[in-house]
Amino acid sequence: MSISLNEEVTPIEPDAALILDHLPGLVWTTDETGTISYCNSRFGEYAGIDFGLSHPSHWARVLHPDDAVFAVQYGQNARRTKRRRVINARLRRKDGEFRWFELAGSPLADDGRICWLATERRESANDRTQEDIEGGFRRFLNSLSLSALLISPGLELEFANQAALRWYGFLPESSAQEASADREPRKLDEILLPLKAYMEGEQTPVFSYQAQHADGTLRWLEAQVVPVIEKSGELTNYCVLQNDVQDSRDAAYLLGKEMEMLDMVARGTPSASVLQKLCNVVEDLIPDLFCCFLELSLDRKFFRMGAAPRLPSEFREIFDQKSVASDKNACSFAALTKKAVEIQNLLESDYRHTSMGQFMLANRLNYCHAIPILSPYGNTAGIFAILRHQYTELKPRERQIVDRAAHIAGISIDRTRHEEALVKRETQFKRSQAQLVAAQRISSTGSFTSDVQRDENIWSEEFYRIFDLDPEVEPSIDAVRERIHPEDLELFDVEMQRGLAGEGSDFVFRIIRTDASVRFIRGLAKVTHYIGDHPVFMGTVQDITETKRAEDAIRRSEEALLKAREELAYVSRAMTISALTTSIAHEVSQPLSGILANANACVRLLALDPPDIASAADTARRTIRDTMRATEVVKRLRAMFKRQSPTMEDIDLNEIAREVIALSARDMRERSIVLESRLASGLPSVRGDRIQLQQVILNLVLNGIEAMAEIEGWPRRLLVLTSREEDMLTLSIVDAGVGIAADSAERLFEPFFTTKRNGMGIGLSVSRSIIENHGGHMWATPNDGPGTTVAFSIPRSPPLAQSV
Repeated sequence: MSISLNEEVTPIEPDAALILDHLPGLVWTTDETGTISYCNSRFGEYAGIDFGLSHPSHWARVLHPDDAVFAVQYGQNARRTKRRRVINARLRRKDGEFRWFELAGSPLADDGRICWLATERRESANDRTQEDIEGGFRRFLNSLSLSALLISPGLELEFANQAALRWYGFLPESSAQEASADREPRKLDEILLPLKAYMEGEQTPVFSYQAQHADGTLRWLEAQVVPVIEKSGELTNYCVLQNDVQDSRDAAYLLGKEMEMLDMVARGTPSASVLQKLCNVVEDLIPDLFCCFLELSLDRKFFRMGAAPRLPSEFREIFDQKSVASDKNACSFAALTKKAVEIQNLLESDYRHTSMGQFMLANRLNYCHAIPILSPYGNTAGIFAILRHQYTELKPRERQIVDRAAHIAGISIDRTRHEEALVKRETQFKRSQAQLVAAQRISSTGSFTSDVQRDENIWSEEFYRIFDLDPEVEPSIDAVRERIHPEDLELFDVEMQRGLAGEGSDFVFRIIRTDASVRFIRGLAKVTHYIGDHPVFMGTVQDITETKRAEDAIRRSEEALLKAREELAYVSRAMTISALTTSIAHEVSQPLSGILANANACVRLLALDPPDIASAADTARRTIRDTMRATEVVKRLRAMFKRQSPTMEDIDLNEIAREVIALSARDMRERSIVLESRLASGLPSVRGDRIQLQQVILNLVLNGIEAMAEIEGWPRRLLVLTSREEDMLTLSIVDAGVGIAADSAERLFEPFFTTKRNGMGIGLSVSRSIIENHGGHMWATPNDGPGTTVAFSIPRSPPLAQSV
């Protein structure tokens, strides 16, 4: 190693330099910065100084790294106090070997220069032993992993081990060989006050205090003071052992806060309060960090603000009750993907265009780390966001704090979500219960669960009300049985026996309430499950009294309506027959006239002499024929006018159509109506009442005749058709009358609707009712030309069962 002199310093006088070169020690001088300004030849030879170089060198470079800081500090103390200082230190020889020297530093003038004299240690055996002891003690302290300081009774630092040098920043963390002697050592003033208090008896040997770490942060140290006393009993210095307890204090602080927050969670404190406290803890332990917590709604579609104590209110407006997918910022992306999003430089990121990015830039925040908080089911429950002005990698301790904070937040949010889900389910359950009670009350339906064999029952509120039982009554079969109508007790007992056998039931019975009113009840029960070998029933009881009364009223109404229809049908028949009075009179008078003429002829033939017996017999036969003809006409008329219940029989539709045509033929001839019948052959029979179906056909024929009564300009023509389509037989009456409008076709069948001048509007209505009672239907349609077609279809008679 070579050291040069500073040429700007005034050179030493030759005689003085000669004297200094012959001194039995090493001599050099330093300026106030510690740079060598002069050294004698012995120092140059020992240290390998090159006088030909002009680059200034700091004198600490020839010191052992373990002694450099203290030697420099002692020189500064000598310069400051203007008093001579003596220390022991190791100097490097030019071959690299270190040897112990006693260094005496004496201030030269007010300009800060110091003259150093180093003499090699070659004292007595006792002194040598003490030196060895001191050196061994210091080497021992250097081997410790905790910081160790030796401080004189005058509160001056004499020694610091390598752990202390690294902690305070005097040695690089990566080097244990080279001291940072290029800069003035930091004063260790933080320990002096508690040490002085200890020396004055006001402080225990173990105490805590804060000191500035090499990274510039204040950290808590725990110190233990041990006085160092020589054999003579003299106190030489104090050994201060220091332990950095900041991490343990933070861990204990965090653990205490965790326990406090977990207690809040256990007591049901709202998650917003827990997250607020959690933010305060994290920001207290990591001061340059802003943190916030966002919660997600139960459906994970919306954000809810959890806590962001140090962020402006604008941050809340960005997220609170906003859609997770509305703004593609870091928090939204983390929530959607369930992956952490880290933005180290927002200015160079696409996220700067989002509302969150604009907020961060406005508040000079350039770093964001969004961490998803997952539920136990793997879904995103919340977001833990860390914001900073600039990117700084989290230290292990800080990473642990963040991870533990996220864990606590997850517990709190998950508990809140479970409570919300529980409240929602309870609300839905209560609403469902209220709806069920209301529905049971509205429908008069009670429900029950019953183990019939054990007589263990659960009844609904409506069940009690239906049976008029006190809600305090213990549910039992006997309590219900007391309400059963005496005439229905046997039926009830039979159903209970079926229940004991594990069979369901569905029956109607009567009960007698306390006000003596009788109510009709429908009971329905089915086996839902078994407890051991015991069937458990669930079922309903419904008060159907009003329904029964309504059914009775409907039945009575239907009977009255049927009677009214029969009356109306009879009136319709009477009106129809009255319209045929002339034709009927002609039909009856014709055979009567024949009978009278034949009788007179028979008398004349018998009066001849001799009597014409053969001719008289023929005349008598004609008389019998005409009598039978008149009798048949009267029989038909009597049947149509007779009020009797419908008689269902197999009927030939063509046959009854011909009979009606025969009754109305004279009327059509007098009105110049051409009758045409197209009756399909081979038609099967229909099942119906002969008189009613004749009434319908006759009514349709008369309507057709009346529709053509006043027309002129085209032929009056009436067509009667029968046909078959699958199992339905159809009869159609086609007239060439005035016709109907298309929108009036359906109204023709409404009661009291008529297009006739003097009509009552009941004929077609009654006819349709008759056809519908026969399982058919009736309709009317306007023809393409003049007139209207009215038709009906009824089913054929069911075929007889084939005998095997």
